[in-house]
Amino acid sequence: MSTEQYIDAFAQYLRNGDSTGIEIFCENSSHINRLAVYRNGFYKGCIDALSANFPMCEKKLGAERFREMARLYVDHFPPEQGTLVGYGINFPQFLENLFSDIELNDKESVELAEYQQITSDSYTNLVNIAQLDYAWLKSLMSADSNGTLTIENVTELLEQGIELTDLNVRLNPSVFLVQVYENAFSEWISLKTNNDDDLYETANVSFVMLWRIQGAVQARLLTLAEVALMQTLLGKSKPLSEAFEAALTIDENFDVSDAFTACLQNELLEIKIN
Repeated sequence: MSTEQYIDAFAQYLRNGDSTGIEIFCENSSHINRLAVYRNGFYKGCIDALSANFPMCEKKLGAERFREMARLYVDHFPPEQGTLVGYGINFPQFLENLFSDIELNDKESVELAEYQQITSDSYTNLVNIAQLDYAWLKSLMSADSNGTLTIENVTELLEQGIELTDLNVRLNPSVFLVQVYENAFSEWISLKTNNDDDLYETANVSFVMLWRIQGAVQARLLTLAEVALMQTLLGKSKPLSEAFEAALTIDENFDVSDAFTACLQNELLEIKIN
């Protein structure tokens, strides 16, 4: 038997507990029993990673319920890389599917029906909270900006007679936009700060922007005009004039000067300075 066959059989056992493939590599049943240590360690590592990556989900549900759902996730989406850093990219969608009973076998559906009765209140906003948790993680882990546009840059460019609206800029890599319900964002903030004094009661859908500045991730709701501006600058560099025009199309009273200043202060923009 080849090393590759052994690795495949061992991986299969870790993922689903099926020892059929690994049995041929073991001398007796006691060796197979000992493999449970590795399988338990595999699950513990994956669930601990999900706990670290979705802390507000766990806080909302409680550790025990969260770990039950996390274990189900590991069964459906085992790690595909040699690291657990960033593990859980499908977790928000999995939660949504889990409670809408999609792609589950009959046994799991019966268990889920009982579970839904217990957790119906806990499920409110859970998917959005998971999305915000993961966006926060991605922002934290994102690459550093290659050329943050600063007030000093702007001053130099103005002295050179360059029109700021002609500048090609884009959002720095730590900026993420997430569409969620406003009350879900409010609950996520309250879970992070242990303060529910300012919980929103509205269930309007809005965009939340997350970004990293000086090593700390920030988050806030955007107006529709701000969303248009930010979405224009996601990805490839675009002229500032194009972003401003997109915002003004949504709100003709949008103050582009204040918005630009806020972008500079929060280090949101990248530019290539020759």
